[in-house]
Formats: sequence, structure tokens, C-alpha cells
Amino acid sequence: MWLFIGAALCGKIQAQSPESFGFDGPNSAPIYVVEGDFSLSYTYNNIDYSLDWSCTMNPATGSLIGAGNFAFDGYFYYYGWQSIYFGGSMGVALTAKQAGNVVRVNGKMALSGGGSIAGYTVSSLIITYTYTNIDVDPVLGQMSGYGSAKGRATVPGYGSYPVNVPNTYISQELPDTDTNGEWDSTGEWTAEVNATVDAKGKIVGTGELTVWDEFGEAYDVIPQKVSGKLKNGVVTLSAAGNSKPTSKITVNLTYLQSNDETVANKSSVSAYGQNRKF
Repeated sequence: MWLFIGAALCGKIQAQSPESFGFDGPNSAPIYVVEGDFSLSYTYNNIDYSLDWSCTMNPATGSLIGAGNFAFDGYFYYYGWQSIYFGGSMGVALTAKQAGNVVRVNGKMALSGGGSIAGYTVSSLIITYTYTNIDVDPVLGQMSGYGSAKGRATVPGYGSYPVNVPNTYISQELPDTDTNGEWDSTGEWTAEVNATVDAKGKIVGTGELTVWDEFGEAYDVIPQKVSGKLKNGVVTLSAAGNSKPTSKITVNLTYLQSNDETVANKSSVSAYGQNRKF
């Protein structure tokens, strides 16, 4: 049974009193949340990189906004081994969209700080990284795509120098998260509907869309307004966020009155920049 109490709604078509049911999103239509407190540490060419940041994800648009800190520390070879260290703050502005079975991220990360290189003080380091088609796969725990960077480094007494990193393919494990485990989002969601059905089969009411993490806690609960109809044994429900900022967060269900099973490819869910049909 797709719907917990769906038969109560369908079996009392003449009733004017509210009927309620819950719907579990199928495995084929996950909605992933990519937000939280993250930590990423790795070593590349004898340099240790450390990034710690927090970001939030807009449930209507999928946009990601965040801030944090970074540090680079290590050695590189240039007429002998030379030391390098940079540290400072970082800001994140990304947008996530569904792309097949993954969440595709595009946007920028800006670093601002200072440090030293080969014994020279760098008073200012400003770099903007541009990320293109970074595919985040919460199931496999991987991310891959392309990144480039441009910026400037200022060395007192020597001037300002450009910093350029060409577009480079990136493939690595997802960053570690805090105990909320947002990168490990299960993709599970549920829809709750309270509606009335009149003698003509018109359905009106309210509902909620909830996206869950693996600990059984909700990332967000979006109140919705519900409309629909019953015609020729098919129930069609449309639920959308009940405020302007959430109006594009939707659940559309089409199912058979006789057994509550959804009609293949006639239902959908849209939230956190993702739209999935089932």
C-alpha cells in the first residue's frame, strides 16, 4: 500500500469531513539535502589542505550559501624545497540541481587571507574557485567534476602577482560531516495530506512535505495547500508550498482509487533544486 490511510479518503467520496493519509516517497524519487558543517582535509603534491565550512541549502531553489576557514601548509620544489603556508576565511555560493541520479553543483568558493611562500610574506591572497558540473553522489559517497581558480597574491616590496589554476578534473570522496550527517542524506521524504472531497469529486485541503535524514530527524517541514479531483477511479492530488517562498516546493500524486497504487510516471516531487518523477 502506497498510502497509509488512502482508502479512507477514496472510500468516502460523498463525505465532507476531512480525511487524512500519509505517503512515503519511493526509492526511485529521492530528495537529497546537501548542507551542514563540513570538514575536508587532503594532501596534494606535498601540501596539506584543510577546509572547514558551514552551509545551508534553500529548500525551494537548491542554492547553497556558506562560510568557513581554510589553510594550506607544506612544501614545493623550486630550486630546492620551499615552504608554503596560507590561511584565512572562505565563502561559498553554489546552486544544486538534479542530474539523473546525482545532485549537480555549480558555483564559486572565494578564499581571502595571507601567509608566506618560500620565505616571503604574502600580505594578501584572494582566490575565487569556480566549480562546474560537480556531481555529488550521496549513495556512493563521491563527488566529481571540474574546478578552476583565479586570484592575486600581494608580496610587500615586490608587488602583486596573478594566481591561475586551469580547469582541472576533480574526483574525491565527499567531505566528512558533523553528527547531523547531511552528506549522508537518505533522500527519504513523506507527504501528509488532510483533505475533504465533495460529491463532485473535488478535493481541497492542506498538507506537509517532510525531508528526512538517516537519524529519523526532519531537515525541514514545508506546509502545503492541496487541491485535486477524483475522476473515473483515478485520484489526482497537487500540493504546493502555502507561501510565496515555498510555492515551487510541490508534490503531485496520481493513484488508483481501487488499490491506492500510483500510476507510473504520473507523480512527482520537487524540492531542494530537484524534481523527480515516479
